Amino acid sequence: MTDEQSGGAPAPQPAKAGLEVVAQGVAGELPSYARAFKAVVNVEVVLRATVARSAPGASAEADRLWLEYARTAAVIDGEGCFLVRGADRDWVRVRLTPHTALSAALVPGAASLVIAMSPDGRRLCALTEEDDHYWIVVHRFDDKTPPSGPRMRSRRT
Repeated sequence: MTDEQSGGAPAPQPAKAGLEVVAQGVAGELPSYARAFKAVVNVEVVLRATVARSAPGASAEADRLWLEYARTAAVIDGEGCFLVRGADRDWVRVRLTPHTALSAALVPGAASLVIAMSPDGRRLCALTEEDDHYWIVVHRFDDKTPPSGPRMRSRRT
């Protein structure tokens, strides 16, 4: 597997996104970052929402939608915590703050993404920049049938 196939984009910087780091190097029975990456960028990915990056307030709307879907999918626990990729592709436990803006961790024009995983490793909600849109993707690792919604082909596959 090449670095790009497993998510070669730089790891999100939690502080840049307004997240508080709670624990580094979270281990356990969690899906690997490569598995989470593939769930987000595969040909059959089902989008929950898209936001045109050219729209006024696009990043704020993408952040709002991401937070709504992440909460609905139980990616964020009762303490406002979830997991993101750390610098060494390990999972880092972070907490929402009043200043959280996940879109701030995206690298403009680099087709970057931030994958947020539930602390139990069963669900994820990603915010990604694809072409001229922000995409919000929700995935459950124990689901056999994808939820309904628009299917889009990622340019990263």
